[in-house]
Amino acid sequence: MAGDNPDHNRRQPGLIAALLELCFPPSCLLCRTGLPAFGEAQLCPDCRTKIRLIAPPLCRCCGTEFLGAGENHLCGPCLASPPYFERARSVFRYGDESGRLLHAFKYGGKTAGRRTFAALARESGVLAELTEPELILPVPLHPRRLRARGFNQALVLARFLMPERRERIRPDLLRRSRWTEPQTSLSGQARRRNLTGAFALGDPTLVRGRRILLVDDVFTTGTTLNECAKALRQAGAAQVEALTLARVNTDLQAKG
Repeated sequence: MAGDNPDHNRRQPGLIAALLELCFPPSCLLCRTGLPAFGEAQLCPDCRTKIRLIAPPLCRCCGTEFLGAGENHLCGPCLASPPYFERARSVFRYGDESGRLLHAFKYGGKTAGRRTFAALARESGVLAELTEPELILPVPLHPRRLRARGFNQALVLARFLMPERRERIRPDLLRRSRWTEPQTSLSGQARRRNLTGAFALGDPTLVRGRRILLVDDVFTTGTTLNECAKALRQAGAAQVEALTLARVNTDLQAKG
């Protein structure tokens, strides 16, 4: 029987996906222009040019982009107050078009963008800049927010951005220890107050001496990732790095 054949079962998802692609041709996620079947990023050429991949020179630590040419180096804020994470990297800049993709993914329950996000991450080469992690931790949602949304977008992103490392993804290790207000409407200082002490580890021994990669959707001020990294470093993690899809650069810093 087909159900008893493991090779057949492995082929089924690919066959079904191919048939769906042929029967229901894809369209651009932004402008709905029809696209050829079996493409990677589900964006037409015009819309693709509006998604700006993060490019050097960058801050070696937080990933802030610098204006002009030159080598990666530390930015002023990271020199003055080093974060708890060693390195943070993002795939693309947060803008009007990329923001629409993320909003549909995060709040609309539309997960069609996952293949596109993975394709953009491969194109950017961002994973090559990060240390090989021993554990991958999605930034957790509070249980109340998780129930309302139905899924943790950071966990979904981790699985699609690093499919070959799925066995290292541990959504159960890091948790939100208390309810926090949404960060979007808060200033930098208010964000820090809002998240102070908001993350904890169920079993700190599981991260002790390990290389950890945090995954989230957007890097704005870095407060969320820094608080997660703080909890991990206090628990004895050897190294913490962070990966996000988008980076909010309100002002690209002048090189220097």
